[in-house]
Amino acid sequence: MFKSVLLVCNFILVLTEASVEETVQVFIGDYVVLPCHSPRKPTLLTAHWRYEDSKNVYDIQDGVGSTKEQEPVYKSRTESFPAEYSKGNFSLKLRKLQNIDAGSFCCFLPEFNSLQRCTVLQVKEKPRGIQEKPDSTRGIKSKAERIVPLLIPFFAGTILLWLCEW
Repeated sequence: MFKSVLLVCNFILVLTEASVEETVQVFIGDYVVLPCHSPRKPTLLTAHWRYEDSKNVYDIQDGVGSTKEQEPVYKSRTESFPAEYSKGNFSLKLRKLQNIDAGSFCCFLPEFNSLQRCTVLQVKEKPRGIQEKPDSTRGIKSKAERIVPLLIPFFAGTILLWLCEW
């Protein structure tokens, strides 16, 4: 029975710490905030942002943002939020979007080996006549981010009922 409980707990952890991917449509010239949040309060304030798993977009090492090994195409276009690192927020702002930014941006958190957060950007020409509000936000939650927290209590309750029957 203990093995069953352990197996179920591992399943729930994998469900909450799996790779999450979302697709976001953005316009040329705009900016986007690429979300990256740790599942728990981190002890290691390190994150690595990559484009298509290979190009270095931005690094956060021991709580300090670094553009030292950044690909030239991202120079002066990235910004992170150092005050948020201790809360597990390693999100990245990418400005002056271009056609070449279309693709997958992934955040890797070494402390949480199985966690990878990816955002696929679809970059488009801005339609004529679209006016933006200066304070509009561009980050959106993926379907998985909205659904997984709702499913965890359901699975936990089902498992507890199942264990009680034993």
